[in-house]
Amino acid sequence: MHAGPVLIIGSGLLGASLGLRLRLRDIPVYLEDASPLAAALARDLGAGEEPPEDAWEPSLVVVAVPPDVTAQVVSAALERFPAALVTDVASVKAAVEDRLAAHPQRARYVGCHPMAGRERSGAIAADADLFEGRPWVICPRPETREEDIARLRTLALDCGAMPILVEASAHDRAVALVSHVPQLVSSL
Repeated sequence: MHAGPVLIIGSGLLGASLGLRLRLRDIPVYLEDASPLAAALARDLGAGEEPPEDAWEPSLVVVAVPPDVTAQVVSAALERFPAALVTDVASVKAAVEDRLAAHPQRARYVGCHPMAGRERSGAIAADADLFEGRPWVICPRPETREEDIARLRTLALDCGAMPILVEASAHDRAVALVSHVPQLVSSL
């Protein structure tokens, strides 16, 4: 079991669902969101607490923001929390890795993608069982430390998910075929 504390940046469906699940396991969870209203709603639903005002350091930071801003939020988290492992749950992995290629703390970042979702979004749609029985893709790089992979496997297992190791570009190709293309066709 992951010891925490965990900081989740982004309190939408995935972030709030993750917070709810970890809180069920008595893991300390703090929530941040660019929208104070969204963060307050997720906290009111029990997905976590407001971060302490004094100096503190999470052991794990999970970035749960839209893919177009994931890399910049991950970069800021790496700088802000120099001892934390930083991951994200965005559906695109290679682009985030590419944007972080020159970051001096890049070794502490390992991308993830829990293969779960719903037809509704936001914290109001969050569910502690969202990840139950679902694949949780972990995208290590050659320089990724084994203990960081083990910590992310533990996170996935804490959520009831099945951790799977996949290289980032292979993940993106597979997701494009089984998720993004059908969604695009359906929307059209």
